[in-house]
Amino acid sequence: MAPKKDLLKQEEILQAVVIADSFNVRFGPVTQEKPRALLPLVNVPMLDYTLEFLASSGVQEVFVFCCHLADQIRTHISNSRWSENGSSMVVKPVLAEGCLSVGDALREIDAKSLIKNDFFLVSGDVIANLNLKAIMEEHKKRREKTKSSVMTMLFKKVMPAHRTRCADDNILLAVDPTTQRVYHYQKTGLDKNPKIPVEVFDENPDIIIHQDLMDCQLCVCTPAVPPLFTDNFDYSSLDDFVRGILINEEILGNTIHISVVREEYCARVTNPYMYDAVSRDVIQRWVCPLTAESMIGDRKDPISVRRHNIYLSKDVMLARGCILEENIVISSGSSVQNGTRISNCVIGKNCKIGANVTLDSCYLWDGVVIEDSCVINGAIVCNNVTVYSNTRIQPRTILSTNVKVGPDVVLPADIRLQAHPSVDEFDNDDKRQEVPETTPEYGVKSRAFRFQAEVESDDEGEQVGCEWGEALVPRDEESEDDADSLADSDMDENSLPSESPEHDDLGTFYLEVLDTLKRAQEEAVSTENLVLEINSLKHAYNIDISDVHHVVIKSVVDLPLRESERQGPAAIQSVCKHIDHHLSLIRNYIKSADAQIDCLNSLEEFALNDSLVLQFLMKVVHHLYDTDILDESVILSWFQSPSRMHDLKDHSRVREQLKEFIRWLKEAEEESSEED
Repeated sequence: MAPKKDLLKQEEILQAVVIADSFNVRFGPVTQEKPRALLPLVNVPMLDYTLEFLASSGVQEVFVFCCHLADQIRTHISNSRWSENGSSMVVKPVLAEGCLSVGDALREIDAKSLIKNDFFLVSGDVIANLNLKAIMEEHKKRREKTKSSVMTMLFKKVMPAHRTRCADDNILLAVDPTTQRVYHYQKTGLDKNPKIPVEVFDENPDIIIHQDLMDCQLCVCTPAVPPLFTDNFDYSSLDDFVRGILINEEILGNTIHISVVREEYCARVTNPYMYDAVSRDVIQRWVCPLTAESMIGDRKDPISVRRHNIYLSKDVMLARGCILEENIVISSGSSVQNGTRISNCVIGKNCKIGANVTLDSCYLWDGVVIEDSCVINGAIVCNNVTVYSNTRIQPRTILSTNVKVGPDVVLPADIRLQAHPSVDEFDNDDKRQEVPETTPEYGVKSRAFRFQAEVESDDEGEQVGCEWGEALVPRDEESEDDADSLADSDMDENSLPSESPEHDDLGTFYLEVLDTLKRAQEEAVSTENLVLEINSLKHAYNIDISDVHHVVIKSVVDLPLRESERQGPAAIQSVCKHIDHHLSLIRNYIKSADAQIDCLNSLEEFALNDSLVLQFLMKVVHHLYDTDILDESVILSWFQSPSRMHDLKDHSRVREQLKEFIRWLKEAEEESSEED
């Protein structure tokens, strides 16, 4: 007969608690009608990703805690495969609409006595492919040695410059490297000078300070954690809990440890910035086996995968003249008309995209209609939105369900629109009767009202940054990597915030590349060795490839100007000669369409900060076109794209300098078409 202790171990089941509410309005006004956990990420509800990776890790029982719009989550679970007979994992919704924080949720879980043993606590918007069994085993081995450990927090090693790291969740940790015990925990946001109590170092001389760890919002808890929330009603979030444990360590005798993930993927969709970053990672297959085709395919919508990360459902209708560049998902029932160009986009079911439309870094949900000649860059467009013809939508825009905008308007950046006015604006029946049917500032056919969040109740502590969510280096132009802006001394002061920690590194990297080019010119260094030196500098300063594109093209243009008398004809001749001398170097970096866009953006920024470069910008772009560095289609697409500049006048100045060259390109294209 087996010992009683072994029988108890065999009866233990792996449990998880999923908090399917964020308790904040960072996705407002979208979350007024749909809970964040059900928002589609690459056309699949985020909660499905969370449940999928829990099931793949052997979790047997999951309690999904539902607060806001709980009925929608309960219905979604009842219609999912987790409710089918023979499911490998039991998923039980727990409804408590009166809860206002994670602390309230855990107090409710304690009151219901749902937890029997160590369990995983995870947010319903976490996307991961972790091996949770290994993490649980590590936690239990530590518990055998250290009975005081009540929680193991999961962190991923992510350098501050990484595009999936949001400054809103920047954390400073003091950890014992041997035991992985946490001695100090502080959310720093964009604070450049966080402070750690001296006592931490006095008591632990071997302590290590971490700023290279990102909180995965996933932890292993002992059954003692819910009662601790019940006993301390001032714990409203996990941050409060961690700080409380560390402060009262001597009194309560509880400790917290961490586990660090290095190779696997884990990120939480805390705001629209992270929504964009994680969506790109899913499309580019960083979250395998959770890929676009496997997640959507499991939902009885077969999908095919083409080159350049293009995913298409079987009944998508594409006109012959439309252009699909890269990183695109289009679901069933959607159609795209002639002359439309799409890149880095997710398009939901039954969307209608008109002719001559440009979509870049957009997320279109189900039933969206985009009429002809629209330009949309960096926006989230929710269900059943209509964008009328010739409408331009600037970056960081959210159009909530049933919004209508246009025609013939330009929506400013950083705007959120909803189909109905806010309650505080029309708080009685008489005012409701005065609500206009259209809002002319958003187009004569529009039905759109500005959304303004009142007070944010945030389970993640004090919010920093803008409503969209801050990267450590803001990505204004929504490129695949981090910032496209170069940080050197003569750049526009709006290009990077003064508190950005990358500013000095980018500026230093640029000066190093200039010196490298100058030395290569003097010592006749080969292109191969030049590339090796620049790549070494890239890794030394932790620079993203998009920034390398900017630096290389700008330095090639800038170096001859620094060495010449900067007189018009002589200067342009010197620049073109220098470009010809370094064609092999430029071709090594400027290959893809994205790299060419980076090149053009860099020249645009350089021209706006140097009047001489602005004067001969057309000749430089023409020369790069003649030498096959820049493609005609990329130049035209970039020229027609929305402004990346903070000042639209600056944007128009650059376009004015290039209009003759663009006209020549279009005429040549038309003549070629007629000959064909």
